[in-house]
Amino acid sequence: MLNTAIIGISGYGNTHYGDLLRRRERGEINLLGAAVVNQSEEAEKCAFLQSIGCRIFDSHTAMLSALRGQLDLCFIPTGIDLHAEMAIAAMQAGANVLIEKPAAATVQDVIAMQKAERETSRRVGVGFQISCQEQIPKIRAFCHSREFGAVKAIRGLGVAPRNAAYYRRNQWAGRLKKNGRWILDSPYNNAFAHYLHLALLFSAPPEQMPRFRSVQAQLFRVNPGLECADNGCILAVSQSGIPVYFYASHTPEQMNGVRIVIDGAHGSVEWSLRKTVFRLGNESVTEENTGGLALRDRMLDALFGACHGKNRGFCCDLELAALHTLVVNAAHDSSPVAEVPRHDAEPCAENGVERWKLRGFDEECAAAWSRGRLLDRRKFPWLEESQTVSVENYRFFRGEQCRPCKECVS
Repeated sequence: MLNTAIIGISGYGNTHYGDLLRRRERGEINLLGAAVVNQSEEAEKCAFLQSIGCRIFDSHTAMLSALRGQLDLCFIPTGIDLHAEMAIAAMQAGANVLIEKPAAATVQDVIAMQKAERETSRRVGVGFQISCQEQIPKIRAFCHSREFGAVKAIRGLGVAPRNAAYYRRNQWAGRLKKNGRWILDSPYNNAFAHYLHLALLFSAPPEQMPRFRSVQAQLFRVNPGLECADNGCILAVSQSGIPVYFYASHTPEQMNGVRIVIDGAHGSVEWSLRKTVFRLGNESVTEENTGGLALRDRMLDALFGACHGKNRGFCCDLELAALHTLVVNAAHDSSPVAEVPRHDAEPCAENGVERWKLRGFDEECAAAWSRGRLLDRRKFPWLEESQTVSVENYRFFRGEQCRPCKECVS
């Protein structure tokens, strides 16, 4: 039985809280401690936790100090800017760690956590649970098989409208930094982080670590008052020359959904949330994808197994999660976040809630996605000119292209 603790039980932390309670009911864990900074808001949860023998602490430092040497695993579903600090502290207190995705805001934070892993002989799992789908290694093997032929391109698309309430839900939504620490909260680092990560994984077979040589990006914002992007296109080129495109938007006109297509010389694969379609020549096979609690259980089974020294499946580690952080950092080095002129955007009401949409986005995004290219600056002349960033020896994000919006400065 594992001794566990959790830092934060609000927001997405409620999902981790539920995970731990389910595992406790199965007799797999003891829940020794919870760090809850908003105890008055979470009085009911705190009361229940205390009723089952879980100690409540005002801070993660107090909890880790009190439980030092007693924990096997610590869940850390906190803000992006806090992952590295808290994960390192938990490892130094003797615990393995599960952090929420993404691993961190910067590659240097990921490197610091990897150093702590080596020094403490503990490990960090990252909540990229969709990469735990049983279809993912099948896709990677199929797309890099002799029958499939050379991979020509990987094209990812993540489009979902977000209204003003989405950006008011916490203190860091849509921000570049919080309290001087990088966050880079954009569709790539939040809503579509899972899918960008998958697209990058598909660039190599399951027995190989994906590697990249360059990144180019177009980042822009439509919603007023944001610092970071709410739209973009990223092109990451693998060391073997495979272009990986990912188009993302929170201000589409009508488009909605997520999918990734891998184009090969003799076939293709189309992945979406619910299903994967494998095509070879004129034949196709469709498989239903694992989802919901079953998917989280696959991730947790693997993580709990690793804590017991057993192999019970796949849970994303820091090395694989670092791919995502690397590409997001390089995207911000490639392109400043352009501000879309007000005359190219318009507010609209959906179900009584107002949101913004970018005129002409759906048509141009669909054209770029179908052809595998960056967005056309002739269609969107306000796009900043971007540069190709080499990432083969990339170890530090400085954010020299990042600048806050005019409204945020004023």
